[in-house]
Amino acid sequence: MIQLALPSFLFSLLLLATLFSYVLRRWERTVSLANGAMLSLAGVVLWRLPIDSPLLSIPFIPVVLDLRAGIWEFGFRLQFTQTNEPIVVIVLLLLGSGMLLTAAASQGRVFPPSMLLVGAGYIGLALMVDAPISPVFLAPTSLAILMALSVFPLQVGIGGEALTSLRAMLPPILATPFVLLAAWHMEQLPLNPQDILLAAGGAQLLGAGLLILLAPVPLHSAQPQLGESSPPIAMALTILLYQTLVLYLYFLATTSFPLLMSSTALNVWLTSTATVTLVWGGVAAAAASHPGRLLGYAMLHDWGLILLLLAGSDEGSLPMVVSLFALRILSTMSASAGLSQIRQATGSLDAESLHGVGARMPWSTAAFLLGSLGLAGFPLTAGFSGHWSAIQALAEGDWRFAAIVLIASGSVIFGFVRMVGIFFGPLTYPQLPRERPLGIVFSLMAILLVTGMAIAPQLFEGPLARTLLAFD
Repeated sequence: MIQLALPSFLFSLLLLATLFSYVLRRWERTVSLANGAMLSLAGVVLWRLPIDSPLLSIPFIPVVLDLRAGIWEFGFRLQFTQTNEPIVVIVLLLLGSGMLLTAAASQGRVFPPSMLLVGAGYIGLALMVDAPISPVFLAPTSLAILMALSVFPLQVGIGGEALTSLRAMLPPILATPFVLLAAWHMEQLPLNPQDILLAAGGAQLLGAGLLILLAPVPLHSAQPQLGESSPPIAMALTILLYQTLVLYLYFLATTSFPLLMSSTALNVWLTSTATVTLVWGGVAAAAASHPGRLLGYAMLHDWGLILLLLAGSDEGSLPMVVSLFALRILSTMSASAGLSQIRQATGSLDAESLHGVGARMPWSTAAFLLGSLGLAGFPLTAGFSGHWSAIQALAEGDWRFAAIVLIASGSVIFGFVRMVGIFFGPLTYPQLPRERPLGIVFSLMAILLVTGMAIAPQLFEGPLARTLLAFD
C-alpha cells in the first residue's frame, strides 16, 4: 500500500484528470461527466470527514490517505488544515459542478483540461501554510499567474484577441508591488520593533494591495466584459475561483496582521469603493441588453454588497459575508447553467438572436433568470435571505447604505425585467431547437436549488456554522 498526504493525492488526481481529459477530448461529454462526478465526490467526502480521521483506504486503489500529513519542498509546506478546508472543498465543488454542466452545454474541447489545471493551482494556493515569506505576500503573484492560465478556458473556441480575458490579470498584477513593499516593511520590524511608522506603513501598503485584489470599481471591468465575450460557465468559474481565494487571503491577512483591522484608511476606502461598486452594478445592469453582460453586472452588484459587509468590523459581518458568498456561488452557477444552454442553442447571445427563446427553452430560461435575480436578492430566489439580512444589518448602522442597496438592487431587477421581454417576445428563428433532455435535467436541478434555498434557508445553517468554526 502507498501512503499519500492529501495534497499529493489531490495534485495527482487533478493532473491525471487533466492528462486524460486532453487525450480523450473527442469524447467531451463523457470526460466532463466523469470529471464532474469525481471532483464533486471528492469535495463531499472531504467535507464530511473530520481532519483528524485515521488513515483512509481508497476503494480499488492501493493507496492509504493521510489527511493530516503535508508535503514540504523548497521551503514551501502544503497541508490540509481546519482553516483551509472550506476553501479546498469549495474549489473542488466548483470544478465538479462546472464539469457536469459542460456535459449539457459544451464550452470547447480544451475547456476541461485547461480548467482542471487552473483549479489545481487554486488548490495549491489554498493549501500553502508556510513559505520562505508569508503566503499572504506570495498570493498576488500566484493569482496573477493563475489568471494568466485562465485565459485558455475563457478563450477556447473563440476567435480574435484575448484582450478581454487578460483584463482579469490587472488586479493581481497591480497589487503585487504594494504587497511586496509591505513584506519588506514587515521584515524590517524585528530590527526596529519600536518604529511605529514602519509598522503603519507596512499595514497601509498591505491594505492597498488587498483593496486592489478585491477589484472594486474602477478595477471591475473583467466581470461584465467576460460575461459578454466568454462562455458562461468558464466566466463563472474563473471569477468565483478568484474571488474565493481573494476573500480567504483577506481573512488570512487580517488574522496574521491585526494592525490591518485598526487601519481606518482601509476601512474608509473599502466602504467607499464597495458602495460605488454595488451602485454601478445596478445602474449598468438597468441599461444592459446582452444577457451575459447583464449577468456580469448583477455579479458586480452582489460583489459590492459583499465588500461593503467585509468593511464592517463587528462580529456579525463575517457570517453574513460567508453566507452571501455561498449564495452567490449557487446563484451564479445556476444562471450560467441556463445561459450556457441558451448560447449553445442560438449560437449567439446577441439580443437579435434571443427573441422568443423563452418559449422554446423555458427551463434554461428559468434557470438563468432565477439564478441571476438571486444576485439582486429577489424574493423566492437563493439570494433573498442573504440580501435581506445584509440590508437589515446595514440599516442598523446607517439607513442610507440600506437605501442605496435597495435602489441598486431594484435597478438590477429592472434590467432582468427588460430581458424577460426579449426572451418571451416574438420568436425570431422558428428553426431554433428545443432543449436537450440532459439540459432540462440540469436546469431543473438549478431551479430546485435556488428556490429551495429561498424557501428553506435553514438548510444552509450547518455548513455555515462549520465554515465559521474553521475561520474562528
